Amino acid sequence: MDALKSLSDSVAALASRASSKLFHVPSPMGGRTALGFDGKLLLVPALEAQVGEKLLVLAPGGKEVEAKVAGFDPGLGLAALELAQAFPDTAWTAAAASPALGSLLLVAAFPSPEGPEVRLDALRIAGGEGDDAYLQTDGSPFPGFAGAAIVDPEGTLAGVVLADRGGNRGWALPAARAASLVASIASGLSSARAWLGVSTVPIAAPPELATGLGDGRETALLVAGVEAESPAAAAGLLVGDVLVSAGGAALAEPADLIAALDAAKPGAELRLVVLRAGERKDLTAVPIAKAREPSGHGARSGRHGHGGWRMGGGGCGWNPGR
Repeated sequence: MDALKSLSDSVAALASRASSKLFHVPSPMGGRTALGFDGKLLLVPALEAQVGEKLLVLAPGGKEVEAKVAGFDPGLGLAALELAQAFPDTAWTAAAASPALGSLLLVAAFPSPEGPEVRLDALRIAGGEGDDAYLQTDGSPFPGFAGAAIVDPEGTLAGVVLADRGGNRGWALPAARAASLVASIASGLSSARAWLGVSTVPIAAPPELATGLGDGRETALLVAGVEAESPAAAAGLLVGDVLVSAGGAALAEPADLIAALDAAKPGAELRLVVLRAGERKDLTAVPIAKAREPSGHGARSGRHGHGGWRMGGGGCGWNPGR
């Protein structure tokens, strides 16, 4: 009994410390948890968010604090919020490595204005490397637990619970990765790639490339498909066009188009040069943001899949997720 009482007291103390670092992001549809690593910037799962938009969040203890959306990564479904005032005592220390399989972990969330909630879990999975690393605990997800802290027995942050999407129910982002993302998202960097909505196949370079454009490349990209209502369709790109360049970069094979889109900025104009019936045409496309496909996908052609989490209309769409 003494051992059980000691364990219970330790878990309760851990829950109290963890709860004192949690923020709640409300919405008409529900809410979710937000975590900070420097006392000023918070990381929170979001279906959509408008940079610069202001909102009220609940700080530990339930105090209302103004925050603004400092950045949004649609590919990861994460937003960075900047608090109007600093809360240095809420900064988490991120674990440098994932806990061992089977480790007991506390999951702490601030899912509603009613206050924090916790559950005791064990680490079920730890996989991937670098940007593809992930965790999963064995507990069932609860409403509002998106963004929750996964805490080890020492009080160090082991992971951040992600909002559910197809195939990743209950998965989490390792804490070190989450900590590195906050500043990059706030600075406008994104995991999303500029997306055109076009598929291509390599072909032998037509004579017009050499005679009309002075180009000696041996292969070129033929447009094999244009998705309806895509940036490519809006720009006037047609099946049968030969893509000569994108953003000034010559396109000789599908990997060149992928590299050009990696270098492009979603929402910014991208100049396309095409050959249509032997004549050069200059087009302007405005790519949109789409999540990068997992490693090994998307590079076999000029196609870029949708992936990611669905984004709705304007405004700050804090989807309750859980």
